[in-house]
Parts: sequence; structure tokens; C-alpha cells
Amino acid sequence: MLGGETSSGVNVPRDGAIRLIAETLPLAGYGGIRADLPGWDSPELIHGAMRDHRPSLSAESPKTIYFDVIAAGSVNLEDLASRWQLFASAAELTEGEFHVVVPRWIGGRDGRSVAKQIADLVGVRIGFIWAI
Repeated sequence: MLGGETSSGVNVPRDGAIRLIAETLPLAGYGGIRADLPGWDSPELIHGAMRDHRPSLSAESPKTIYFDVIAAGSVNLEDLASRWQLFASAAELTEGEFHVVVPRWIGGRDGRSVAKQIADLVGVRIGFIWAI
């Protein structure tokens, strides 16, 4: 299980984190944004051999990017591994990228370092880690 908090000690809820990134992506040059939020077009469901998962966000340009947002609170490592492996595989098949969004601090540790450690553990390549 992972727990997280921002540098100010205030937890960022998942929907708030998705909204923040969805509204930031066009400013960073991304287009075709889809977000798993009310009022937005949902990202396409990605079908896996064992389980299907929907990314938290996706972007179509400049290339296809799948995002998984890990918000403050606890996360099941088995579920996280399943999602990350599927999204990373889908990104590879589309010549796109897989990005993750994590809290800046997770259990008193740098969120980016924790994400890298998990990626190594589950055997996936992350294109970029967004820490909020």
C-alpha cells in the first residue's frame, strides 16, 4: 500500500489531480485530451488479456500518451502493476508513451523515486513522472 501527501501536507484527491493535469496539458502542447472526469470525454478502455483498465487521462498529440494518476491515499500494488503493465504495453504498440502522476511525497519519500522503484519492480518503462 502507498500513502501520499503533498509537500504542504494536504492530500490531493484523485479527481482534483486528474483535473489539474487535464487543464495543464494543453498549456504544455498536448492535444486531444480525454479525462476520467464528469463533463470530459473518457479515455478509451484498454483491453488486456486478464483485465481491462481505463487510463486516468489520455492525449492524442503530439503522440498518444496514457496517464495513470496515483492520488493521495492507499493503492493496491497488484492492481497498480496490472494497470501500469497494460498502459505501458498499449503505449509501446501505438508508438506512444506512458506517464504517471504521483504525489510529490509518498510516505515521506520523493514520489518520483517511489514511482521509479515500482516501475522497476513491475517491469515497465515510464516516459515521464509528473509529481504534484
